[in-house]
Amino acid sequence: MRIAAPGEASGGGLGLLAFSAGAAQRPGLESLEYHIFSVQICESMQVSGSGFNNPGGCLELYRGEHSTLAYELDADWTPLADTARASSAGFINLLSPTARDTLSGITALSDEHVRSYHYGIITWALPIKVKATLALGDGSFLYTHDGATTFQTIGADNYRDYFTTPSTSLATPPAETAVVLLGNGGNWFKFQNPLTITQEDIEQRREWVLDLVFNPEGIVKGFASDGFGYGNLREQGDAGVARGITVPMLDLAPVPHRASEHVVRESYLGRMSVGAQVFDARIELYSVEGDPNDTVYGVDVKSLVVAESTSLPPELSKISFVEPESDGTLSFQSVTGAAIISGFRRVNEPLQTTTALLRCATHADHEGAAGGAAIVVESCPAENIEVTFTLVGKSRLDGEIPSSLPPSDAGTGEQSDAGSDAAADGG
Repeated sequence: MRIAAPGEASGGGLGLLAFSAGAAQRPGLESLEYHIFSVQICESMQVSGSGFNNPGGCLELYRGEHSTLAYELDADWTPLADTARASSAGFINLLSPTARDTLSGITALSDEHVRSYHYGIITWALPIKVKATLALGDGSFLYTHDGATTFQTIGADNYRDYFTTPSTSLATPPAETAVVLLGNGGNWFKFQNPLTITQEDIEQRREWVLDLVFNPEGIVKGFASDGFGYGNLREQGDAGVARGITVPMLDLAPVPHRASEHVVRESYLGRMSVGAQVFDARIELYSVEGDPNDTVYGVDVKSLVVAESTSLPPELSKISFVEPESDGTLSFQSVTGAAIISGFRRVNEPLQTTTALLRCATHADHEGAAGGAAIVVESCPAENIEVTFTLVGKSRLDGEIPSSLPPSDAGTGEQSDAGSDAAADGG
């Protein structure tokens, strides 16, 4: 098992006035540290949202130290943030290939592991450490700073909203490492094609590699605006300006392959306008080089802020199934089996375009909000929104990083520097 991410990418500025949003891109995104508890793959599982129940037929690939940051669901979690501030033990900077290597491991397979694995689980400690500089649309910047972590109780169900109030304004450079608390310490991932271990594999001692891939560019988002602040790092600044930075849950796509094979990543960007909300949808496909069927083994979808964004964009739903259609297009389905992105046709050359339909649902549409749509918003312009996607990057994730493609691909281009740590950051 390996944790893989693309090499550093340079980010461009964004532009806006009343509400100004931005996202952290390397080198501005300096560190993103998670304390991983465990990684396992399972034959079966019940999933809903980011939650999971009744995992069965599981094989643990990694186990970290739990005791210092263990927590009870109904407890006050703020002491966990103070514990994380006092020690760096167990925290891994997922932006560093050298640090990620400490999570990699070799698992010996035996007869009891002969089965098809359809799901995976990764769990982590609730405190996350981040150091980042975010370029906002009005030309200003946000800088991470640490402070005190607390919570407010909101809603009829007394939900605890945890956040860190920085001791230094988020508008003051330079960036420092901050500790934030996530409200969830785990996530599941779905194999697009199951990882099947056969008895013949065991007898012939065949080797598998499982790459758990993600793209950190643009996932740490921030904003400055008049009014109420939100985010897990937030402040009510001078002159009533609210500033906030959000750090996401870890979301990985699994790509199983033979040790002799290489993973290829295709990255597509599409601009979306949904009412007053403008943002980019990023679709990334992972396949194995030389596969005559060009099978998609991993999919990752994210929403990204752009120059015209007037709010932080809605999240895109997780993709659980990819189904090839008879006309050569791909249908991306949610965990419920609903086709939430359809008509997507892959292209081969950088900067070529393709179109797809993204299913939209309102919050009042319970079926759509529970996995029947790609985005869930207050009001949909259409049930299926047509989006034009551009192939902005295609690279081999094995340390051979090609030069960046012009124009900047909003967090998916690669830089090659034979003397840097990031030059080997391809997986």
